[in-house]
Amino acid sequence: MKIIRKFGPIFGLVLAAFLLQSALIFGLDFRSLDPDRTIVLLISLPFTTLAAVFVWIWFNEFGPAWNLSSALSKLTDQEYVKYLSSLDKFKSDLIATNITESVCDKILKFLPSIINASRAKIYLWREDLGKFSPYPTETGEDHFYIFDPFLLWITEHDKIFYSEEFVENAKLQQIKEHALSFASRTKADLLVPFILNKSLLGMLVLGPKNDGRRYTASELEKLNEMRSVSVMSLSNSIFYERLIELTETLEEKVRHRTQELESAQSQLIMSEKMASLGTMVAGIAHEINTPAGVINGSADNLESNMNYIVKNVFEIVRFARNKKLRKSFEVALLHILRDRKKSQVMESKDKFRIKRELKEEMIEMGIETSLAGEVSSFIIENDVMEVRKYIMEILSQGAKSGYEMLKHASNTNRNIKNIKYSIKNIVRIVKALKYYSHLDQSKSFTSADLIEGIENTLVIMNNQLKYGVEVKKNFSTIPKVVCNPDELNQVWTNLIQNANQAIRGQGTIELSAYSVGDTVTIEVQDDGPGIDSSIKDRIWDPFFTTKDQGEGSGLGLGIVKGIVEKHKGKITVESMPGKTVFKVELPLRPPQPNAEINLEKPAV
Repeated sequence: MKIIRKFGPIFGLVLAAFLLQSALIFGLDFRSLDPDRTIVLLISLPFTTLAAVFVWIWFNEFGPAWNLSSALSKLTDQEYVKYLSSLDKFKSDLIATNITESVCDKILKFLPSIINASRAKIYLWREDLGKFSPYPTETGEDHFYIFDPFLLWITEHDKIFYSEEFVENAKLQQIKEHALSFASRTKADLLVPFILNKSLLGMLVLGPKNDGRRYTASELEKLNEMRSVSVMSLSNSIFYERLIELTETLEEKVRHRTQELESAQSQLIMSEKMASLGTMVAGIAHEINTPAGVINGSADNLESNMNYIVKNVFEIVRFARNKKLRKSFEVALLHILRDRKKSQVMESKDKFRIKRELKEEMIEMGIETSLAGEVSSFIIENDVMEVRKYIMEILSQGAKSGYEMLKHASNTNRNIKNIKYSIKNIVRIVKALKYYSHLDQSKSFTSADLIEGIENTLVIMNNQLKYGVEVKKNFSTIPKVVCNPDELNQVWTNLIQNANQAIRGQGTIELSAYSVGDTVTIEVQDDGPGIDSSIKDRIWDPFFTTKDQGEGSGLGLGIVKGIVEKHKGKITVESMPGKTVFKVELPLRPPQPNAEINLEKPAV
């Protein structure tokens, strides 16, 4: 039996050669061969069998480390078949694993089936930490950085190394110190790198075998087989985890990028608004300076009037003792101080004629000529023709102080009205400026009156429009619109400013507002030269402008279109020589999935 087991492979080989030759011979068509050739073929059968035996003996005695005998014994070895089965299962498990740590765990669990190492650990590259970290992790263990000299070196030398090789092999002396340091820190007897395309994914370190023996060639061969599978699996799992990380963070990155774009848009709108305000600053200053100057002058006049009244108060007391004169004074004073609508403006020739008649009438009453001329002018300028007889009666009685008191009272009343009117204008300008340029930039929409926004914009731009520009308003009653009024103010400013620049400050701008169903429409029309059809589609492009250098940045209409589209509306333009109309259509309640709508907070 021992002989049969020992030489079983030989008999198998001889039998295989014999059967092969027999098949060749009997497969031939003997009728096509002459008798001599048939005899030769039959005689060659045993000789070819003997030749196969001699080849087997030569390989067995003089061949390399592996031989045919060992190969055949492997095929009949149950342990080897069991190893192949477990390796196949190991490959299947790794293919089904996408988690890097799970791959490492399966590698470490598979190792005992091929080697009996006292210690096994994997140092895995961690992108988030920027270093090679041990798996499984234990407290106090070393970590290795990518610039470690030994790790850099082994990346270029993809094979399994014994730690003692760096002592024995003279060719490895240049890396000996770093290699032994690495082996000492990891307590490694065998170093198994996981390298893919000259990129080190990790390092498997093995301690000495439990039986103290050296690792065999068979074990190293199995390690290499396991290593090739593990490298691919680690590479796939690392790539998969990075892909998952990118996918999971993609939404957050998109949200962050969207916020950046919204912030950039808000900054662009604010920049354009500040640029628009910059061109209006001089006009706004003038608009405020004019009523401020009126207030200052009226205050000086009031001071003068009050000084006269205080100084002459006793004259008035003496004058008031005459009941008839006092009555005439009271009637004239009340008429002068009363609030009344302005009468129809008197023409200059009529004024001159009436003044002359009044003057002659007072001269006939014995009033001095110079005083008569002054009083007649006072009566006409203050529109008190109805009470002229009372004023003349006061003067005819020689009570000039009474007339002076009426004159200062009239001046006081006029100055007070001028101050009130000027303050009202300043308040109107400041309110419009505040409404227009507040820096809230809130993303929440509010219910706002679009006509009020347009009116305030006109107040801000009044200084640009009041010289040579006729502004017509065709405003129908429209419902309030849920919107961002601050952004829409920029729309009205750009459209009105473009219309004003189109007509070169001389012409007509017509503003219209009306509603149809659930939509509000605002139109800005001018009678300028119009927009050339060749550039009509380009006017919305950023930085495109037909204005002279320094007049425009080319951002205005692009920003306008962006704001209108943000409000789920649309803007169109129709143009021909003498008539250009920009039409803005806005829904009453635009859908706002990403913005909170506050209907209670009024637009400021």
